[in-house]
Amino acid sequence: MTTPLSEPAATGPGAGERFLVVGVDPQGRSAGAVVWAVDQAQQCGVQVRLVSATEGRPSTHRAGDHDLGTLARRLGVGNVTQRAEVGSPVDVLLDSLDGADLLVVGCRSMPHTQRLLVGSTSRAVAAWSPVPVVIVPEAWIQPALASAPVVVGLKPAGPAAGHADGPDRQVLDFAFSKAAQARVPLIVVGAVEPAWLQAWSPGDIKQAHAEAKTVLEDQLAIWQQAYPDVEVVVNCVAEPAGRAIIEASRVAQLTVVGRHASPTLTGTLGSTGRAVLHHATRPVTVVPHGRPEDLQRELALARTLGERPWGPML
Repeated sequence: MTTPLSEPAATGPGAGERFLVVGVDPQGRSAGAVVWAVDQAQQCGVQVRLVSATEGRPSTHRAGDHDLGTLARRLGVGNVTQRAEVGSPVDVLLDSLDGADLLVVGCRSMPHTQRLLVGSTSRAVAAWSPVPVVIVPEAWIQPALASAPVVVGLKPAGPAAGHADGPDRQVLDFAFSKAAQARVPLIVVGAVEPAWLQAWSPGDIKQAHAEAKTVLEDQLAIWQQAYPDVEVVVNCVAEPAGRAIIEASRVAQLTVVGRHASPTLTGTLGSTGRAVLHHATRPVTVVPHGRPEDLQRELALARTLGERPWGPML
């Protein structure tokens, strides 16, 4: 089982103070991400590292620039460091994650067509980061959502998916630990798309729902034992997974989705992850499957094979 963010990290060679990284914009458009990160740091007792990137020659502080480090300290976090680097935002942020627990980035509101045509930093780092990535909308406000549930999207796959090296181990760990930290319910969304022959039969759909719910409950059993105080609501629906999770996210303070390992080095999020990031109006966490050190090696290899493998994220 992975170590939740709320527990102390393992010690060993190279182990040091635990920290999370926040990608910041000097124009102040990352304030929502900073506020989310500060709240997380206060709950977990970790350091906040603010990292910004400028392509081209570094510039001095300009009128209109915002000191988000000052904002973080005013919100009650004393252990804040800031670093400005020259380079592409994706490269700089990925380079800053060695030893990090989490990456938090903001997401500006963009027209639908522009999102399709322009590769965004948030989607690129979510596809390649070796640690979980939290994408926080620019207009996000925490106090109004403090009692809202956490939502996690899962594919009904049986108990093995949540055990040992199952594909949902990391995403379940993150979702349960965050719900426990916030003391809110956890809504588990399982999308069931029946075969087209069954779609015309209400009885078949009802049976498919019941079977999928049983599978999900078995899948969650070990986590409910580990987190007995977390109220879990299992919701199986007959629609595409992306649509189901997006609908549930409208009432959530945080939505958690997984990024499963790919047999090729493509850095893709999958259709569900892309749909959720494209339409979500509240914070979303993308949790990669695999050990951080293995994911870090995969990232290094991808960058060796292709100078910037993320490119435009369509």
